[in-house]
Amino acid sequence: MQIVLVADARVCRAKVWTKLPGMKVDVFNRRAYSVETRLPVDVPVLLFQVGARFADTVKVLDRVFKHRRDLCVILIGPEIGADHTARLLRKGAYDYLAWPCPASRLLESVHSGLANRRTFLFMRDLSDELARTNQALAQDRDELAQCNRHLSFLHQLTQAFSGTLEAETIVKALFAGLPSLIAADLVGLVRANPDQAWIWSQAQDVQGADALRLRLLNRLGRMTGKATSWHGAIRPLRSSSLALVPAAAGSDQSQDGHAVSVHEVTLAIGSHGVGILHVQRTRERPYTGQEQQLLATIAAALAVALGNADVHGQIQELALRDPLTGVLNRRALNGPLQRELNAGLRYGSSACLLLLDLDYFKSVNDRLGHVAGDGVLERVAALVQERVREVDSVGRYGGEEFAVVLPHTDLGQAQALAERIRAEIERRAFDLDDGSVRITASFGVASLHDSSIDSIGRWIAAADSALYEAKSQGRNRVAVYADHRLGRPHAAAVRAVA
Repeated sequence: MQIVLVADARVCRAKVWTKLPGMKVDVFNRRAYSVETRLPVDVPVLLFQVGARFADTVKVLDRVFKHRRDLCVILIGPEIGADHTARLLRKGAYDYLAWPCPASRLLESVHSGLANRRTFLFMRDLSDELARTNQALAQDRDELAQCNRHLSFLHQLTQAFSGTLEAETIVKALFAGLPSLIAADLVGLVRANPDQAWIWSQAQDVQGADALRLRLLNRLGRMTGKATSWHGAIRPLRSSSLALVPAAAGSDQSQDGHAVSVHEVTLAIGSHGVGILHVQRTRERPYTGQEQQLLATIAAALAVALGNADVHGQIQELALRDPLTGVLNRRALNGPLQRELNAGLRYGSSACLLLLDLDYFKSVNDRLGHVAGDGVLERVAALVQERVREVDSVGRYGGEEFAVVLPHTDLGQAQALAERIRAEIERRAFDLDDGSVRITASFGVASLHDSSIDSIGRWIAAADSALYEAKSQGRNRVAVYADHRLGRPHAAAVRAVA
């Protein structure tokens, strides 16, 4: 057992230090030895002679125990009284021995001090282990709480996903909780077929959102093997808002010169769709494995939800479309008709309804067959769609009859459009497998501003009445409904074009 003695020369020369069995005492002169800097770290016991100034000993103890709380310090010196002795013991000294003292008393104090040191070390290790255990428990508790938050969010998210078949609503549900859950500043979602991008910005960072949109859509174009492009104005993004845009080119992953942590998950949407879920934060702390696993789970649920929304949208679209021509069916026409009727009755907005019927169409079916007749209907529908605006609605009203709803259009504009379409149909030869077919069409036009029109039924009846007049005057012409009484148009109010 190695012991260090720091004392004056007279004490160092005492023979008692050689009479301690099993112990090797290294003797150092107090004036030439700095306990704080020279004491070996593996020495368990320090014998230190108290100097003439009591305060100096107190300072030595403070400095020693600052670095060596496990050191057993036994002080030796003259009788200093109970109060001073107690103060030194409170400072951390194990014992105070009045000098000179017999070897037996030294041995007793050293052995007792070593036993006390072992107890101290055991308690310290136990305390450290307890602290580590408490820290681990606290970490487990925090991880459990975080796991519960993740599970709660996943439950709410899947409930929201299952409660809608609209892509916009699905993305809003995603953006409502994901950024705060994983501390994201920017969240991006892009997909192909169709090309769409949604960007959420915590700080309404238009520049950062635009750069992210361009980068993701550029990457999406490479993933799908096709070029994507987008041109349009960037509007400020609020935390609670969505920006829906189709496509563009790339950027780096830095933000105003600051490093960002980024994680992305690829989405497989349905059988043909692909997308990217991107999250980033302006912090050096990367996304943890748990956060990445959470994002992977969310991405899987998101892909399923968007795929279901696509299928629903396709079914809805099919339900609204005429299967032969691809234009709106008769039931779907009620939507734009009702919308324009409401706007006209409430705000006085102008709108017109155009009905067209192919002349002598039955003869086409009789001469060439129904397949040829279907081909003519397809081509006429395509021609009409080419001649109208995006805001206009084209539908197949029945058989060989089509309807066009024209918002913000007065009677003169509608009549001119009808005449252009009529002339194009008359001029065009529709090429079919069995040859080409020429055909004409008759048109009836009714304006919403007519005072007799206050319902969809009256509006359709007015246009149909004008169409009847066009037919009765020889077909291949445009007639305008101009009578305030619902029924056959007044002859003077009908303008027919030969």
